[in-house]
Amino acid sequence: MRMKTRLLLSLCLVLTLSFQAHAQFKVQKGKTANTVAKAAESSDKKLLYSLCGEMSGAAIGKEQDWEQRFYIRIPAKQWKGCKITNVEIGLGFDVGKDSYVFISKDVEKEPVVKQYFQCDTIVPPPYEEDDEREIIGWKNVPLDEAYVIDSDDDLYIGWYTVQVDFWYGPCAIDWDDPASNGNLGSLRRVGKEKWTYVQLEHNPLIRVTVEGDNIPQNHLRTIYYSADELYYKPGETVYVETTIKNEGALPVTSFEVTYQMNQDAPVTKQITDVNLEPMEVYDYVVEAPVNDEGKGNLKVTLSNPNGKPDDFIESTTTLINSFGCLAKGLQKNVIVEEIVSTKEDKCPEATKIIMDAIDKCDRKENVIFIQNHAIAKDEYKIKGYSWFNEIFPISPFIPAVNIDHKSAIPGTLMPADENETTQATSEMFLVDENFGKYLETCLDEEDVYFSLDMDCEPIYDEVIGQNVLQIKIDAKPAIEGLFPDIYQSSMALLLIEDKVVGQQAGADGEYIHNGIPRAFINDENPDVAYLGDEIKIPRNGQLIEATYPIPDKTWNMDNLKLVCYIVDANMDVRNAVACPVKPIEQGVKKETVENDFAINCKDGTLHIDGNFDKARIFSISGQTLMETNDTNINVSRLEKGIYCILIQKDNRFVSKKFIIQ
Repeated sequence: MRMKTRLLLSLCLVLTLSFQAHAQFKVQKGKTANTVAKAAESSDKKLLYSLCGEMSGAAIGKEQDWEQRFYIRIPAKQWKGCKITNVEIGLGFDVGKDSYVFISKDVEKEPVVKQYFQCDTIVPPPYEEDDEREIIGWKNVPLDEAYVIDSDDDLYIGWYTVQVDFWYGPCAIDWDDPASNGNLGSLRRVGKEKWTYVQLEHNPLIRVTVEGDNIPQNHLRTIYYSADELYYKPGETVYVETTIKNEGALPVTSFEVTYQMNQDAPVTKQITDVNLEPMEVYDYVVEAPVNDEGKGNLKVTLSNPNGKPDDFIESTTTLINSFGCLAKGLQKNVIVEEIVSTKEDKCPEATKIIMDAIDKCDRKENVIFIQNHAIAKDEYKIKGYSWFNEIFPISPFIPAVNIDHKSAIPGTLMPADENETTQATSEMFLVDENFGKYLETCLDEEDVYFSLDMDCEPIYDEVIGQNVLQIKIDAKPAIEGLFPDIYQSSMALLLIEDKVVGQQAGADGEYIHNGIPRAFINDENPDVAYLGDEIKIPRNGQLIEATYPIPDKTWNMDNLKLVCYIVDANMDVRNAVACPVKPIEQGVKKETVENDFAINCKDGTLHIDGNFDKARIFSISGQTLMETNDTNINVSRLEKGIYCILIQKDNRFVSKKFIIQ
């Protein structure tokens, strides 16, 4: 599948969220273990900066011969004019001979500072998987020449190595949660590949010594700030968790927190029962009841550490958390998935129970029916269900049913073999007469806070010379700018066909099958396409565009539907949508008009002479790289190779190949 995305246009929506005057402010006592450095090594002109906790005895890495960069990002502008003199790193197990610490303004590019260091390998190769070994520990790397912080740009500070052992990672870590999302990470590559970013689950052990006359003495920074949910119902309470860090050179014994909801009067709370050494952190929680529907903003500001103005006021001192309040969310579309086989004579009866329940349902338009032939060995089994086959490999699960990939009828007895039954603990359950009420329950019990809309129609793709489905999926939040956080979400696209006439055990004569899977279109992992491809939808929603070649002319285009569903980390469907495929006769034409356009290339720019609607540039494999209606197209950033340009005017197309040398 070839996908591209663009942000949706903003909607005009003016709503308010009230914050009652008696809203509570609570402070969690004590300090977290996270981000604690050696305070004794700091002074009014020297600061040991870190995002890590203590040495844990654990280390991370990739595989042998992989290049890796471990780093933290530091807010350098608060130390402008100061100098970095020393970097301490926690070494895991074996470290490559050309390892170095670095300072960089762009972590993917060549560093501005490299300081090589040496570290002896503890155990010479070859290595065994069950080696009992200890990590190397802290390595102090003084810079031969101190680096002067001369700009407001954030700096990436870390170290580089090539992993020398398959089993043992080179970078020591703590056991704490990541100190700040986006402020630490790892880059990995092998050979001449591009660097790949990896968000770490724990903090790499990196400490940086900053020296100078203008180090902030009294300075607090917010490093974590988040509400417990994105959407609430009227009457619920918003809990905003906040973590602050002492990034000044002096201990902090008091500070003030001011919080404000929308245009309400600000409320200030003085915190006095603290003793934060440099680099230590502190947690507190703001509690606010929600009453009115709409979008709200809660602003929290730190000020007056030690009763004095903050020596460095920056954007992270004041943070705003947005969230929404709705009495009822959007109506969810549910997927009813029947596990069937054309060779099982009990399936027609089960299918009738399911279809009757759907037909009697008040919201049947919100039900998407699919027949899953993954376990069966019949003509309707398709690629993409490998994971499903591993979980449910045996025929006693036929016929069965699930709703949204999870249990529809908890507690149904399921045959384990011919001689006994067992309590069902899986996501699949036998079909019985109670299915209808469970379907109604599933439609009623769960609100969703984003909608899915989809459109698909066949067009003729001149580049590949065949008809393709042009697909557009529109994901929108219930309140503009507030897309729900779906942890590790994935999206799947499944093409199904209704009214398929074929054989069926347990039925006389011709039998009509509905919801027959034809193909998974998401192709990131073709064998497990049922699980979907990972996707992250931004807060304003997203328009997803894709194309899919139509390979089988035996499919009846009039009866084809495309199903899109988004699942969370538990594989539960969060929302879904189905869209009929428009008949191929509606607008699919093959007309080339070679003489209507002239294409010239000069100095990395393609110039199109002629009147056209849009132009698309494809890789030789058919991947869409860019789409535009500009007459001058900058292609200088494309890598060397062969490309195609497809120019469209109404329903007429012309394509040309060009080469980047």
